[in-house]
Amino acid sequence: MPSRRNSARIRGLILAPAALLALAVTATGQDEAPRRPPEPFRVFVRTSDPADAELKSRLEEAVPTVRERVERRKWFQLAESAEEADVVLRIVNYHNSHAHKWGWYEGPTVELVYVDAVAIAGSVRERLSGLDQRPALLRASLRNAASHLAEELERFAKENYAALTRLRTETTPDAP
Repeated sequence: MPSRRNSARIRGLILAPAALLALAVTATGQDEAPRRPPEPFRVFVRTSDPADAELKSRLEEAVPTVRERVERRKWFQLAESAEEADVVLRIVNYHNSHAHKWGWYEGPTVELVYVDAVAIAGSVRERLSGLDQRPALLRASLRNAASHLAEELERFAKENYAALTRLRTETTPDAP
């Protein structure tokens, strides 16, 4: 029969690593993204500056829809300028195309609408893409592609939550 002294020692040997593990999980959990941020991140949506006039007009056509879809996400609010934004979403491409599902010569036609962008937050950057793919009869839309891009932007914000919150505290002046 084990003595009380031995059982207390064994219990201590078991509880000490468990306590350290719980402390480690708590310390690393501070950088994980919550379900909703305490304050939404400010996003400024703009176009890149392409030399091609046709691409520039397509990008300008896409901006209002992308802004509306980003604003609908609980993680974001729109910023008036790039200087006051936490994240700058620069739209670099917007395109509609048709493809044949089973090859170039037979099968149903599929319509593709995609919006490519670059999310920039301080030194963190990532290429994002929104895509809507549907049979040509159902018509793919910019609205759905912009919604997918907004989902990708939310994923970007969650993956880089610690960097975005650090960036926000560095750029926000201390209140007296």
